[in-house]
Formats: sequence, structure tokens, C-alpha cells
Amino acid sequence: MRAVAALACALMATLPLSAQAGICKSWSAPVLAAQIAAKPIDEASGLEASRAYPGRLYHNNDSGDDLRFFITDMAGGNLRVVNLRGPKPADIEEMSLGPCGGKTCLYLGDTGDNAGARSEVAFTILREKKTYAETETPLRVVRARYPDGPHNVEAFSVHPNGDLFVVTKPVDKQMTKPGRALVYKLSANQLRQTDGAQVFTKVGELDLPKLLPDLPFVGWIATGLDISRDGKRAVLLTYMTVVELGFDLAAGVPETLVPGQNVSIFRAPPLAQQEAIALLPDDSGFLYNSEAARKAATFPLNRVTCTAR
Repeated sequence: MRAVAALACALMATLPLSAQAGICKSWSAPVLAAQIAAKPIDEASGLEASRAYPGRLYHNNDSGDDLRFFITDMAGGNLRVVNLRGPKPADIEEMSLGPCGGKTCLYLGDTGDNAGARSEVAFTILREKKTYAETETPLRVVRARYPDGPHNVEAFSVHPNGDLFVVTKPVDKQMTKPGRALVYKLSANQLRQTDGAQVFTKVGELDLPKLLPDLPFVGWIATGLDISRDGKRAVLLTYMTVVELGFDLAAGVPETLVPGQNVSIFRAPPLAQQEAIALLPDDSGFLYNSEAARKAATFPLNRVTCTAR
């Protein structure tokens, strides 16, 4: 038995940090991974790193843009623009890669609602593939609504089980006193439907003001989300920090968030209006960037890795 235990420990020691359980105990300082041209990505609000095609990044602009997304390499080069057939969206805020029918799809979330006035939001779903045409036809568009009225959402991610999770931010009229961030879900089955509007299910709340009492209210506003390959962790971006959620959202949300136990907090001087985050393909860290690029030639893409787990 001692030999077996020793072998197990030795094997665990050889695994990459991303393969071991538990929250990150130590984060590296952010490193500038790229300066990405601000045209046409002039309001970068969504970010994903492809696992199927190593070295590929996906980006989307915030409100006012057309139904489209952008592809670059990890250094921000080899820019490609992919237009999608369909009506102009109201406010695409976020994107996610996730399963769909045995394949991997790119999900574009038209979920922004600063005024808290939208009766429905929408997710445009497109298969991930090696080569895209200049204009593509989406696989489908899924409409959805919340069971308790409109919510403003900039953060969502698709779980490995196919469910989609969103984390709310306050609408403008509430942003002086934001409360807990609410977490809602659309099931994998709902994401296969195209008739009518699917209804989100509330799965819990994240008390970010209590977790981050030293930050001003903008530090409590969720702007991006990405879930790990195994679904057991996620990274949640706010305007001032990153919170690693050391639990599986599919199993529910803990009533209390405890640093060092079920969450890990990454602190560094924030980028201006940071709204996009993506886990690295091996889940060893994350990338995040700034949306504030309309008056600059480029915007920064930072990389952070977990150095102890």
C-alpha cells in the first residue's frame, strides 16, 4: 500500500497545475502577451482561446457592432473577420466555446441591457471549424428570457456538460449600490431549441461586495466568465480583479465565498475597462484584455498563470 501511495504521489507531482484539483494559491504577475490592433476590434468585450486549433484567439466587439467576430493568433496577428448572416444584434457582450451535438461551437451572447428594458436576449451559435468563409450562416439562434424580469449580463460561459451559465451585472440605475451577482442557467437541451424563448433557471448568487469589501463598487461588477475544461472551476472577471471560482457551477453556488477555500482572488492594477477573459487552452492560467481602445492604435492582452495550486 505504501508503494501504491508513493506512486500516486509521484504521478500527481508530474501532472501540470491545470490537471490538479483545488483553487490557485499563487498567481504570476500579469505579462503583456500582445498588443492587438484596435481596428476593427475597437471595443473588445469577448475573448476565447481555441483548444481545437492551438494558437487561435476569438474576439468580439461590444454594443453597436454588426453580427460578427474576429480571429487572431496569440500575438494578435493574422486578423480575420467573420460576418454572420442574421439581424443586427442589440448588444453582444461576451462569447464562449462549448459543446454542441458532439462538436464544439462558438456562442455569441447578445445579452447586454444597461437600461434593464429587454424582454429577451439571444445566443447565436456557430460550429467551430478550421477555416471560415468571409460570411457564415449560424447553426441556430436561441432566444431566452429571465423568469424575474430583465437583467444586464456581460459574463457567460458554456459548461462542458453543454449548459450555459450567465452572471449578472447591475443595470445603470442600480450601479451606485450593486448587490449580489445573480447566476442563471440555460440547459443543453434548451440550447437546442429554436421555437419561442427559453426561460433561464436561477441557480444561485455570488456576494461579490462581501467577498471584496476593500474594492469600490466597480470592482464588484462581473464583466467576463470562462469555465475550465473539466467544469470544476471558472474565472470571473470584474472591472478591478479576477475571482477564480473553485467549484462546479453545475453543482450549484455556495452560499458563502471564502478566499483560500472555494475562491482565489487575483489582484493586479486593472486594465482600463477590462471586460474580456479566457482560460488558456490547458487551464494553467488566463488571458484578459481592455475594451478601451477607440482612442488608441492597439489594446493590451495580458497573460497570467497559476504558479501554485
